[in-house]
Amino acid sequence: MQLIRRAALSGVVVGVVAVIVLLLANPFSGTPSPSMGGDFTPVEPTLTPAAGLATDHGLGAVDAPVTLTVWTDYQCPICGTWGNGVEPALYERYITEGKLRIEHRHYSFIGEESFLAAVGAECAADQEKFWAYHSRLFANQAGENEGAFSSERLRTIAEASGLDLAAWDACVADPAVRTQVEADAAEATSLGITGTPTLIIGEWMESGIPAAEDLYARIDEALGN
Repeated sequence: MQLIRRAALSGVVVGVVAVIVLLLANPFSGTPSPSMGGDFTPVEPTLTPAAGLATDHGLGAVDAPVTLTVWTDYQCPICGTWGNGVEPALYERYITEGKLRIEHRHYSFIGEESFLAAVGAECAADQEKFWAYHSRLFANQAGENEGAFSSERLRTIAEASGLDLAAWDACVADPAVRTQVEADAAEATSLGITGTPTLIIGEWMESGIPAAEDLYARIDEALGN
């Protein structure tokens, strides 16, 4: 019995070590853990861009030679990996060098909380704080359609993002903003997009997150390297 206990404990230790090694080896990892309790305090984003590198719905210089368009759903866990892990990696490797701009588009399809989150992001964009809100959404994912992006929590995220809450409240109550988000989803469908995240560079389009070196190679090719 003692041998069994030791073997089980060894298995747990090996498993934990394997996970740690995997995370350390993967430059695209990123998994914040927000609280789902009543004392919700938004988790801070994993990346805070330098001044001038987060404008409109994008990250990076507006005249960067390569544009990567990304269609996401704020509840999509793989999109969370994108926002919390991939974007910081691309920021350090390409965006700070002026080589890449990432443009974000909404493909909200998982549920009502996806639409509420996207509407909130659009209303943040009206105050020129799209990135501040968008990045906090990904940092505060906690399941799908389980209340992580309830109206109350989204308002708390808006406050943490430095938004004028009165203006944000009025914006999210405007049905025209919801119509805009729904139109984005319809456009995604018309483009043949069926999942998130979907990445587009020129004529290349791929759903999911490629391996780091594959994505780097795709960007380098577009740069002419």
